[in-house]
Amino acid sequence: MITLYDSRLSGNGWKVRLLLSHLGIPYTRQVLNVAAGEQKNPEFLKLNPLARVPVLLLEDGTAISESNAILFYLAQGTPFLPSGRADAARVMQWLFFEQFDHARFLARPRFLVAIAKQEEKFKDEIEYLRQIGQKALAALEAQLARTPFVTGNQYTIADTSLYPYTSMAEMGGYQLAAYPAVCAWLERVRSQPGFIPLFVE
Repeated sequence: MITLYDSRLSGNGWKVRLLLSHLGIPYTRQVLNVAAGEQKNPEFLKLNPLARVPVLLLEDGTAISESNAILFYLAQGTPFLPSGRADAARVMQWLFFEQFDHARFLARPRFLVAIAKQEEKFKDEIEYLRQIGQKALAALEAQLARTPFVTGNQYTIADTSLYPYTSMAEMGGYQLAAYPAVCAWLERVRSQPGFIPLFVE
């Protein structure tokens, strides 16, 4: 059975668990306490020398790191990654957008404000991050005002990738009510078969 290494609060780990649930793939979950530095244990560093979760460990011992690469691996040959070259490229476009323009600028304020409780100390950094994050949300809003999902009419791993940190953006001080198409899209994602919340008791 495959094994997923992630952490309790990781939006990137949540992406992978969402897709595994959508696909009905059984797996073992290893939850690392990142605050305690468990991702720096020698055994985990053999899987990912960058000490980041998530990591998907396949049955043959192959380790795949980086959340969007894991999504790409799992989605091949499924409806979550279109087979047409142009359609697949559009999915990849939004995966790159999520990593370059979106994730850090939503995830970092969430961490500083809601988890580390350091909003005042990092006020200038948070303001800078929010300025860029708002541009990313505006780009997402513009797309979702045209299509129900980010690449068109079909739910893909682009949606899976963008959902976690968008859905948690208000924890970092963003006002999602300003983005009605994004809010409607969040509801559509939550209605997908196999959807699971961040915390599954």
